Amino acid sequence: MQKIAGFYWHVHHDTLMEWCYDYKERANFIRSDKHKNEQKLRLRLFQPVHGSLPREVIKAWRVYDKACEEVVRACDKARKLSYDVRACDKARRACDEALINNMPAIEALHKKECHNCPWDGHTIFPKA
Repeated sequence: MQKIAGFYWHVHHDTLMEWCYDYKERANFIRSDKHKNEQKLRLRLFQPVHGSLPREVIKAWRVYDKACEEVVRACDKARKLSYDVRACDKARRACDEALINNMPAIEALHKKECHNCPWDGHTIFPKA
C-alpha cells in the first residue's frame, strides 16, 4: 500500500493544517477509532493542501521531520536515549512559530480550498 504523504487540512480536529505521513493510514484510523457521528465530517475535511504554502512553513517542517527521524534512529539503535531529543522539540517549536507567522496566508489558502468548513480557529467541531 502506497503512503501518500504531504500537507493536509484537518489531519486532527483541532489543527488547521499539518504534515501527514500516510493519508490512507490516517483515514483508516478515522474510520475505525473515531466517533461514528464525526467520521463523515472528518473524512470530508481531511484533504491535501493544493496551493502553495509559505516557504518558511515548508522549510520548518522539513527540519522538524529530519530531527524526528534522527531521534527515532537513535532510539532504535539499542534504545540509546542519550541522543538529544530536545533537537526534535526545538524543531517542532520552529514549525509552530512558522505557522503562526504565516497564518494569514495559510487561512486564506484554507478558505479557498476547504469549502463549507466549520473550522473556528480551534476545531472543526465548534460548539453550537
